[in-house]
Amino acid sequence: MINKENSYTILIADDDEINRVILKHMLKYVDAEIICVSDGEEVMAFLNENGNSKVILLLDLNMPNMDGNEVIARVNMESSLKSRIRIIVITANLLSAYLKIGMGDSVLECLEKPVNKEELINLIKLGSAQLN
Repeated sequence: MINKENSYTILIADDDEINRVILKHMLKYVDAEIICVSDGEEVMAFLNENGNSKVILLLDLNMPNMDGNEVIARVNMESSLKSRIRIIVITANLLSAYLKIGMGDSVLECLEKPVNKEELINLIKLGSAQLN
């Protein structure tokens, strides 16, 4: 956990290890701690264990145990989470990108895999600015 006042953690949630490795590599020059998890239950465990952390969550929708849609619903239901988390949905399903409407204010954008590195980094900067 990072304790600096204006710092944030990037949490990558994807059940595909290759996708996690690619995203982590894309973001190696971003000045943030990067944590990887493989399902929604691990996302919620991290968020609950790190109760004061500001988090940019890169979230796959199709994961086992708890999918991305349920994670988004839980974040939107808890104001303590909603205030310190921004979500960027990263999905292989282009139709999911049209579902951003109704996902709530915590979702910045929906991106289709493979993501554009510059677009992703710009969204992370936007999300981190909203959290400061």
